Amino acid sequence: MKEILKCMDKIPQGVFLVGAKKGEGYNLMTAAFVTQVSFNPASIAVSVANNHYTAELIREQERFSLSVLAEGQEAEAKACGFESGRKTDKSKRVQTHLMAPGLPVLDGAAAAMVCRVRQVVKYEDHTVFFAEIEAAEETEAKPLPYVSGDYFPAG
Repeated sequence: MKEILKCMDKIPQGVFLVGAKKGEGYNLMTAAFVTQVSFNPASIAVSVANNHYTAELIREQERFSLSVLAEGQEAEAKACGFESGRKTDKSKRVQTHLMAPGLPVLDGAAAAMVCRVRQVVKYEDHTVFFAEIEAAEETEAKPLPYVSGDYFPAG
């Protein structure tokens, strides 16, 4: 199993923040399991652990935001990971702005999108949300690559 996980770490990935509406506020979650799935309509898939608060919020709202973190935003990735939004207001740890329809995206991100869920697939310990991109914005910043050792201890 260890060898399999080491090989999976070689699959190129970015680092992302997934945002969701939480009552009158917002929740943000660091994610790495994101991929493009279609050009027409422009769509992505985001995989979120079943027990994460963000998965619950996305199921309820059927919308989420996605920020593609830029090089140098490692601190923001760590600020929105490791603690549940059920207990911590992570939106106060990073600088964000709202995209219509009022979902938070990270200031200075390489790109940001608002997505509408089109299909939900439960797979083992994760839920995969297939979503159409409704709005997007970009900057000239280079995306931050994901390296698991930067976020999780070896072994």
